Amino acid sequence: MLKEEKGLLALVYKDLLRPSAQVIGKSLKAVLEFVSTPFMALQLQNDKVKLNLEKRLDEYAQKLHSIPEDKRCEVHPQIGLPIIEKLTYTTCDEIADLFTNLLASASSIDTVNTAHPAFISMIERMSPDEARVLEYLKDKKEIQYCDINAYLKDGPDFVCLYEHVTVLDVDVPLNYPQNTNVYLANFVSLGILCDKEGISITDKTQYNRIREKYHIEELTEESVPMTYKSIEVIESYYQVTPFGRLFIQACIK
Repeated sequence: MLKEEKGLLALVYKDLLRPSAQVIGKSLKAVLEFVSTPFMALQLQNDKVKLNLEKRLDEYAQKLHSIPEDKRCEVHPQIGLPIIEKLTYTTCDEIADLFTNLLASASSIDTVNTAHPAFISMIERMSPDEARVLEYLKDKKEIQYCDINAYLKDGPDFVCLYEHVTVLDVDVPLNYPQNTNVYLANFVSLGILCDKEGISITDKTQYNRIREKYHIEELTEESVPMTYKSIEVIESYYQVTPFGRLFIQACIK
């Protein structure tokens, strides 16, 4: 591997014969031809940036090693180039892992069909917590939620006590569990989830957990009929879309 042929790798790695540089050089051959070496050289003068990119490329190399050599393919620049640029300044491990997984998916003939270029901008719109939720969804088809309404004693009006509540913050270690609804709304906007509001699924396990979490029985005993006419729990769910499933397959390993 000639140093001048591998401008980016030469900037990152002192030893171009190390296994990481070798395996990356083969998979990213077409991508490296489009990297602006002078521009990257300017960026990599910052030691933190250089160490961060080296770390991310090493992580990518580890994932490449798990792909049989006869199954590896060159990454198309359309997806490889923007991911390399993102990895240069992505310091969050959870988000970087999504990018390197996507890059690894684009590096195998068995999974290259799942590596859609649109997924790059989707990852950019995610927080570390959302990356954890995505991991949780790897083996899930849906997320159940409930709206808990209290009907007033006079008339048909009601107040919403709890909106779109789940047990996601119990099952997934979130930094900001109070943002759970924001995360789910973001997944809907990205097309990962579809909101099946007002439609219930047959398995009531998660709905019962929600009832227990929000003490529905106790709440009903304490407030009905003294304060409210009734307490109603409306069961719904978020469904993982086919597009969302493809995204998860490409970005979660």
